Amino acid sequence: MERQVRWGILGNAMIAREYMIPAMRGSKRSRAAAIASRGPLPADFLPELRRYPDYEALLRDPEIEAVYVPVPNALHAEWSVRAMERGKHVLCEKPMACTEAEGRRMADAARANGVLLMEAFMYRYGGKFRAMREILRGGELGRIRGVRACHGYLLDWKSPARQDPALGGGCLYDVGCYCVDAVNEIARLQGARLCEARSVMRLEGGVDVHSSACLLCGDGMTASLDCWFDGKERQELVLLGERGTLRVPNLFEPGPGRLELTGPDGPRTIETADEADPYGLEADAFSAAILGMESELVPLSGTMENLRTLDLLLRERP
Repeated sequence: MERQVRWGILGNAMIAREYMIPAMRGSKRSRAAAIASRGPLPADFLPELRRYPDYEALLRDPEIEAVYVPVPNALHAEWSVRAMERGKHVLCEKPMACTEAEGRRMADAARANGVLLMEAFMYRYGGKFRAMREILRGGELGRIRGVRACHGYLLDWKSPARQDPALGGGCLYDVGCYCVDAVNEIARLQGARLCEARSVMRLEGGVDVHSSACLLCGDGMTASLDCWFDGKERQELVLLGERGTLRVPNLFEPGPGRLELTGPDGPRTIETADEADPYGLEADAFSAAILGMESELVPLSGTMENLRTLDLLLRERP
């Protein structure tokens, strides 16, 4: 049996309970070993996990090698830094921090303590993202001149982590960060980076519930982003190239997909299938890097570019 990295989970977030922990249970190199929750857990919830009543107790466990941090956005930096100071590798949910300055502090902590730090964008390990990237690398579309990205849903339940500004709420942090990451990745593949960004937003309770933005990259590529909590669920990425276009519905969700490509030779459809759970692939990629194996990680340089972009987009928010 392959060596498995022993993981601890900070918090009882839905994404941990319903996605990451089940994915780890079926993974090759990752094993969920412990969970820390400030609230009670059901008695029958994964009884094999060691349970801790607070985060610090889990971080003191010498057997835990890596920590998954799905706490509210405003707490990402604090608990990631604390974990790294305890010598734990950290996979932190997106957005990795609420500001670029926080992100720099986290990256500094990783370097100072000789551990790995990665932002958890599981969609990058899915078939749709990999297919999109291969098309871009192949050059069939020519240089990308415009990108249109959207991601939103109707938030019709109480969610303090999304609705409280003190916890890092707002739709740009929650779902807009996916659009930002995709745009910055497309720019990076063309050797460019963001140079200007402007946004308008509708606020409720101090957080953005609908945001629209325009971005300009150094090579002249433009992008328009829309994200929301106040409308029907939808997500889509459209790339406008010199020689063709590409539409990718549901890019940010796991599961099979269909890319619609119109190139010099006419339209065609590219079907993709996730043969493995992208959450599990994400955890295993991070575990492989911990074990000293070659692995493709979400680069911290890209994360910092995302945080710089979010800083620009949110600068007008009170």
